[in-house]
Amino acid sequence: MLGANVLGGLAIAAFVALGTLLPPASIEAMHRIGEEALAPGVFVRAIFAGWLIALIVWLLPFAESGRLWVVFVVTYSIGLGHMSHVVAGSIQVFAIAFSGDISWWTAISRFFVPALLGNILGGLILVAAINHAQVTAGGEDGA
Repeated sequence: MLGANVLGGLAIAAFVALGTLLPPASIEAMHRIGEEALAPGVFVRAIFAGWLIALIVWLLPFAESGRLWVVFVVTYSIGLGHMSHVVAGSIQVFAIAFSGDISWWTAISRFFVPALLGNILGGLILVAAINHAQVTAGGEDGA
């Protein structure tokens, strides 16, 4: 799943960076967002994004008719908080690499790898915390 998402992101980034269908202002905005994504702290911002994405999985069974709103609010907050998501953020960073403004090594080492590891860690922390809480809540009182 990650591989397919990254390949799709690469295709979109190539389309934006190498194509002529988007106006120059849109391409410039994407470059600016990509440069912001490369700011120090990618790993820490990615931990919070990973935590929030994992939270969606835990909230959806209880959301019933509000599922779309849960996904919207949580993912929108990732953007508002300038958090780092390995797939969504990679599109802007890859677009800068396709245009030659940064090297592919920079895109991979300064964004993709830290974002991937941070997203994984954030998701694992939430899942571990919730599983621990469930086990603790189900434990015996006299233990």
